[in-house]
Amino acid sequence: MSTPSKSSSVLPLRLLVAAMSVALLPACTTVRVDMPELQTTLPGQMDAAAPRAPGTPMADLANWWQTLDDPVLTGFIDEGLKNNTDVRVALARVKEARAYLGVAESTYYPTVEASAGAGRSRQNTPVPIQNQITMPANLPIPMPQVDTQPSMSLGNTHGFGLNAVWEVDIFGARHSDAEMVRQLMFGAQEQQHGAQLLVASDIASRYFEARGAERRLILLQQGVTVARRLHQYAEGRFKAGQTTASEVDRAALQVDYTESQIEPLKALLQSHIRRIAVLMGRAPQTLTALPPQPASFHLPTALPEVMPSDVLERRPDVRGAARKVRSQAAKLGSAKAELFPKFYIGFGGLAGRMHPDSMEGNNFSVQSLGIGMRLPLLEGGRIRANIAANQAQLEGVAAQYEQAVLTALEDVENAFTAKRAFDARYDKLSNSARLARKVAEHKQALFVSGTELLQPALEAEATALQREDETIQGDISRALYTVLLYKALGGGWSTQRDNWPLPAVTSPKVATASPPLPAGLDGL
Repeated sequence: MSTPSKSSSVLPLRLLVAAMSVALLPACTTVRVDMPELQTTLPGQMDAAAPRAPGTPMADLANWWQTLDDPVLTGFIDEGLKNNTDVRVALARVKEARAYLGVAESTYYPTVEASAGAGRSRQNTPVPIQNQITMPANLPIPMPQVDTQPSMSLGNTHGFGLNAVWEVDIFGARHSDAEMVRQLMFGAQEQQHGAQLLVASDIASRYFEARGAERRLILLQQGVTVARRLHQYAEGRFKAGQTTASEVDRAALQVDYTESQIEPLKALLQSHIRRIAVLMGRAPQTLTALPPQPASFHLPTALPEVMPSDVLERRPDVRGAARKVRSQAAKLGSAKAELFPKFYIGFGGLAGRMHPDSMEGNNFSVQSLGIGMRLPLLEGGRIRANIAANQAQLEGVAAQYEQAVLTALEDVENAFTAKRAFDARYDKLSNSARLARKVAEHKQALFVSGTELLQPALEAEATALQREDETIQGDISRALYTVLLYKALGGGWSTQRDNWPLPAVTSPKVATASPPLPAGLDGL
């Protein structure tokens, strides 16, 4: 009897050694997935933007609206970034993605289940009762069975058990699944950054348009006053027989036309103010007027120096597209890992007591440790077809990333070009307004001195007011294109960095078979 006892004691020891050996295998043999190479060539510098000197840091665009030195605007944007519904929705999606990441990472660890129960049973015939420590049906880990009393006509039973199963991720399938979810979480963060960028730029745009409408309303009121004076002057001359009725009608027409612009402009102003309130997460009725604009407000005169790689590092849409590529690459790695075997370690324990009414009760217990392996042998090509589908999806999202890069570069070039054009237009309009005002003042001086009639002086004043209104509209346009420029550059929100490579965007200086990433792009 000694030999069987020795064999029974050696077998669990061998199982334990084998299980520990499998557990200690590092999960570093993850299936290799090569990032696709893109056809886009990243230019050395922008055409419309001044290049950033090598070695100098990127311009700090975080909270770019604070450089305008307008506390009212800053307060509106800060409130919008905190309470805007789109930002809150994006933040909720980030929280959701983080929770799903926790679900995915839970597969790294063993699954442990506890069970307990009690009951009373009755048997009319001596049928053996078997208690089996059960494991999940899809895990190939054999567990023993325990035979109880061969016959128990009436009695009580209670017991408890503990099962533990661990899939050892040797080929990285579970780590690839978690990496896929992790990149989706980073993509959700980029969507949040994109929502913040849109909210900040929309509030600033509406704010500048509202301020412009306020200034234009003041000029319109002055224009109505001048038009009415011209009408009164024409009526006086008509009564004196010095002009015709058509001149009086023409003056009245100008009064009606000028007055007709006031109410639509007031409505436009209120629509901008209500929109600002909604962007801040308020009810539109809570904001009816803007506080006075501080005298310190100014638009930046110098444009930021930008390199193409700066744009790709800042833009949330480009970074989000890169996250999709990484997520799909991890998904492809998980699909490839399905070709290889999966290894499991399991442990089970059961203990309890039986109380037959007709005899003395007895305790029972059993423990077991097992290892198992699953390997697909015949699955009709399903795994390889899934790999091919994921490879095609990777090529598709890589092309989308390429499109995002091209669109970002186009947006920045257009924004710089438009900003310079509208700055130049504003300079011309400002000079025209200054000249018109100078002429009006000269005409007024001639009228006061008695060498000129009142009508030319009033007409010159009306012309000066019109030129000033055009200048205000030009100022609104250059402010809006300033906001558009910062929006195109991507704002200043940072993103978490990791060690995954991006799809390669080639540079004309380093167009090799496996081109390195442009500066600033490899850390995304």
